[in-house]
Amino acid sequence: MSTRTAVHNKAQSGQPQAATREQAPADSRWLKRISVNSEWKGGMLATHKVCRFAFDTAEPPAVGGDDSAPTPMEYVVGALGGCIAVVVETVANERKLAVHGLHVDIEATMDTRGFLGLADVSPHFHRVDIRVSCRLSDSAQLAWLRAETERRCPAYNLVRDACAQVSAHWQTGGDAS
Repeated sequence: MSTRTAVHNKAQSGQPQAATREQAPADSRWLKRISVNSEWKGGMLATHKVCRFAFDTAEPPAVGGDDSAPTPMEYVVGALGGCIAVVVETVANERKLAVHGLHVDIEATMDTRGFLGLADVSPHFHRVDIRVSCRLSDSAQLAWLRAETERRCPAYNLVRDACAQVSAHWQTGGDAS
């Protein structure tokens, strides 16, 4: 498996440009560090703090939780959807492509025997199905928008690089005025 390192160089314009993915690690100016503080509360419940935000993760009763919050893996799927939305908006803005509507549906499948220790299978997602529907000012740009989003979305690449079978279907509702 190749190393997928995001490396950026400053062009003459001073703007970052993506370089090939096989280069050395990025200059520290381009690295983003994310720190999370997690505290276990018992009963499969944990509270997490990142920046000025806090959120809980829990598990359903079937594995000893109280179902009081999304599971950690449900947050992973939500993060993937959020990341796709952010990257769509970012790359569309760079091309002056107006996005008038965006909807992302994701269904991820994992073999819970790995988490439960019942089988020697990977505990992460095995399959991730993504459906993106967007209304664009120019629907002819959909293929470009998809390719650029999938290339630049950190969460999409994280899931794909974990060797999950990723299926993505993108559609547009046509040109929006």
